[in-house]
This record gives sequence, structure tokens and C-alpha cells, in this order.
Amino acid sequence: MSSDQTPRYMHAPPVVAPLPSLVAPIPLFFRLSNGIDVVAVRRQVAPIVSMNLVLRTGADYDGFDRTGLASLTAEMLDEGAGARSALEIAEALERLGADLYMGAGRDGSQVTLQVPTEEFASALEIAADVVLRPRLAPDDWSRVAHDRLTALAQRRDQPEAVADLVAAATLFGPQHPYGRPVDGFEATVRTLGLDHVRQFHDTFWRPNNALITLAGDFDPKSVRDNLERVFGEWKPGPVPPAPATPTLPPLPRLVMVDRPGAPQSVVRVIGPGSFRHAPDRPGLSMLNVVLGGSFTSRLNFTLREKKGYTYGAGSSFSSYRRPSAFSARASVFTQMTAPAVTDFLTEIGRMRTDEILPDEIMKARASLLGRSAEALSTSSGTAATFAEIGLYELPMDEPSRFIAAVASTDAAAIRALATRYLDPDTLGIVIVGDRAVVEPELRAIGLPAPLMRGPDAELI
Repeated sequence: MSSDQTPRYMHAPPVVAPLPSLVAPIPLFFRLSNGIDVVAVRRQVAPIVSMNLVLRTGADYDGFDRTGLASLTAEMLDEGAGARSALEIAEALERLGADLYMGAGRDGSQVTLQVPTEEFASALEIAADVVLRPRLAPDDWSRVAHDRLTALAQRRDQPEAVADLVAAATLFGPQHPYGRPVDGFEATVRTLGLDHVRQFHDTFWRPNNALITLAGDFDPKSVRDNLERVFGEWKPGPVPPAPATPTLPPLPRLVMVDRPGAPQSVVRVIGPGSFRHAPDRPGLSMLNVVLGGSFTSRLNFTLREKKGYTYGAGSSFSSYRRPSAFSARASVFTQMTAPAVTDFLTEIGRMRTDEILPDEIMKARASLLGRSAEALSTSSGTAATFAEIGLYELPMDEPSRFIAAVASTDAAAIRALATRYLDPDTLGIVIVGDRAVVEPELRAIGLPAPLMRGPDAELI
């Protein structure tokens, strides 16, 4: 084919249409007789109901000497409840085709249930037993505590987990709730007993400290009646206030955990971030997508595609109730550790100085819109979205408000946020790797002698 016969579509890039609007569902609201609020979203796409019961207390209430307690309490709930043993609970849920999960995070705890609509009432009775009437028996505690201690011992051999733990301890300090792991330390778990679990459950698992969200194919009247039937006897009680937020300690420039002979270095570049209620969250989300929050981000392109140091590099701004963290991360070949650190700091610095291109803005907006829409595309995702909204006591139209703010965030706003939050000269660097190989190269690029920590973040 001659040049004048070349199809025109090969000479011009495709035209990108304007991004669609996010149409978030409008939930129903009601309150049970004991004061617990319910947020319900009808989705008649499939005969499924998803429920999240969210507690506004998580690991941030554990205390220094009880680290891991909130998580262990949540894990104990289905180890026998009401008239059923743990095995009988599992068998009953399997017959109903239901999934039931318990867990705790930094700011909250939760019980989630997903079940076919026709079995919702039966599965709800099991969930209510788990929340209101856990057995908390000694034999079950011995098994759960033993399993947790085994997992914590195994964590020391997981470089990624060690890097995250050490990064949090370095940035926040051991007295800060976010400076300690949700699942605890061996030393703290060994001091915990069943009495601590019972006290935590009696104190914090209260309806006036909880929210229920539902999504799926349900009849509002029958759902309300079922919730009232199983949770109506749950009694409110006083809930202690959240502990104060400590001041962050000085951030060391370089921290290392030595793993002799390691073929890779796990790298974290860390600094203070924002919090869930901050008005700059949409702009920081845009900044993060451009920097390291997508496969086409600057960090991933430079460290993976261009340099070949890693299988993937990324970044994030955690967004909790208290001021949180920025973190950039990758696992790189040991010999490439120092060049990778240099590229991390360079790309972070470029966010403050270089032009942010229109196509980067467009892709960031499209990415965040897609993530928000995907979260609302299933019953479980919708229930989880409104559970997070309830946990942080945000407006119920938060998804639409967030996307509207993203749409109005421009390059100048992103650069201003980068200048505020990302100074490459003051960020901390955490490396889990072979010190003998890595440290000389790090010193050669101007980094100081490292502060050494062990795999449980203990100072060495």
C-alpha cells in the first residue's frame, strides 16, 4: 500500500470522550430500637444481600502493652457463639451458602455477611450470635492465640511485612496507635488472656458504637423486622473516648533491617501524610495516581519499564481517622538498591518541579472514577463503601463529592500538594536487605549511616 493509501486512522490518535458522571446509589436510612443506625441500598441485580456491621473501635484502642487485642477479639467471635460451636457455625453457613467474616483494622472492626436473599434471615441469626453471644471459651482462645503466635513468628521471614511494620514504627513511634501492627507482637500476645478479650468485647462491642450497612435484593420492611428481631436486645453502654494522638518522633533518614544474602531489597520511602476527613484527600489521590498509584505511574515506568530494577513500584497516601502516612515502595534487585533509591527521590522531587501533563491528569481522573464506580458495582462493594462512610462519619454522598472534587483538581493544585507533603530531602528511607552489600552504595549516594532495627521493629 502506498503512503497516500494509508488509512487516515493510523495518522491520528483516538479521540477520548468526556468522562461519564458517577451516579451513586441513594440509600435508605432507619434506626433500630436500641439506637443502631442502618444504611440500606437496594440492588435488584442478583438475589444476594451483603451486610457490614462496623464497629467504630479498632486497633487504635489497643494500648502499647495490649497490641493485637482488637484483632484477636474479632477473630474469637465465631469460635463458638450461641448454641453452636465453631464447626457448627461453619457447617450452618455452608448449608446457607453464606460467607461470614470478622476482622479489625486501625480505626474499626467489622463483621461482614454475604448470603442469598432467601437465606438472609437464617444467616442473620448466626451473625447476631457471633456479635452478641460469642462463647469466648478457654479452649478456643488457646487455639486462636497459638495460631496468632505462629503467624507472628512467620512474619519475621516475610520481608514485605517486615518493611511495612518497620516503616510504621519509624514514622509514628511505638506510643502512637499507628506505629504498632494490628495483629500484634509476640511479646504482647503472650501477655493477653481471655479476660482481656472479654473486657474488650463488653466495652466496645455496643450498638451505640456500631453501624449496619446493607446492599442487595431485599424487601425494606422485612429486613428492618429481621434486624430488629436479632439485634434489638443488644444493649447500649458507655464507650471510652479514643486515646490522644501522640506527636510524631523525628524521622531518621535511613533505617535498615539486615537480611544477609537476600537477593532483593524491600524499599519504603515514607513521610507524614493526611487524614480521612482532610479536604485535600481528592487532590492527594490525584497526585498519587500520577506518582505511583497506577501501572502507568511515573514510579512504575521509571523503576520497572525504563530501568528494570523491579517487577513493580508504587505509592500511597493512607487515609485514617488520625493524620496518616505517605509511602512509596518496591522490591528491587539487591545490586540496584542505591540507584532505585535515587530514582525514588528524583521522581518524588519531580512532582514538585516538573509539569504535570494533561494526559496524566486525564488518566488520574479516569482511574479514580473507575475505582469509585467499581466499588459500587456489586452488593458487597456497595455495602463496604457505605460502611467506610459510616465509620468515618462522612456525608452519604461522599462518592459523588469525591469525584466532583477530583474533576476540579488541576496541575497547579497537585504541584502545591506535592510541595506541601513530599520533600525528598526530608523523607525517611527504610530498607530490608543485605546490609553488607547495600550500605556502602547507599553511603556513596550521600545517605548517612543507617539506624538498625530488627524484624519486629526493635532497635538494634
